[in-house]
Amino acid sequence: MLEEVSGTKRMILNAAEKILAERRSNEIHIADVAEAANVAVQTLYYHFGSLRQLIAEAQVLAYLRMVEPLHKYLLAAEQAVIDEDEQAYWQAIGDDVELAWSYGFSGDKWRIPKLLMDIWADPGTQEAFSEGLDRQFERWINLIEAGKTLGWVDPDVDTYALIAANWGASNGQAVFASNSRIHYTPESIRDFFQEAAMRKR
Repeated sequence: MLEEVSGTKRMILNAAEKILAERRSNEIHIADVAEAANVAVQTLYYHFGSLRQLIAEAQVLAYLRMVEPLHKYLLAAEQAVIDEDEQAYWQAIGDDVELAWSYGFSGDKWRIPKLLMDIWADPGTQEAFSEGLDRQFERWINLIEAGKTLGWVDPDVDTYALIAANWGASNGQAVFASNSRIHYTPESIRDFFQEAAMRKR
């Protein structure tokens, strides 16, 4: 969605992203971003219909930066399917799950929920972001189904439930991170995911 954004618009988004790393979105004014980007307020309104849209798109950019390593693991797992390399398949999936579940333990544990709320506040950005997520879910579905075909994934595992539970909980992990009653580590979630998915031999 924002991968091809360049020039002034990218400069504005980068400035907004930096401000969002330091302040809540409701504490940001259009003049703050204009000053940080060294552009006129009118320039911001030329590129964005509202402050809400600017914040939403800046949060998408932040999200894409955050999940870039996850995409590399996903690509590695897809390549493992092509190469029919089961060990590389489980390694890449495990690394992906472990990293996804580590975000709640680093910095602001509420970062992902706040970021998603900002994205959902702008309907146009939400729609484009949702389409991107749908493509990611499709890749995960294909990955698990390919693992079943190759005999690596338990054929009885519910692909959709497995993916939904992992994605849904990892995006809401701020609730669980450092909880006094629920103790987990990214490694234990990785092991649980693989134990649930792996074909028993």
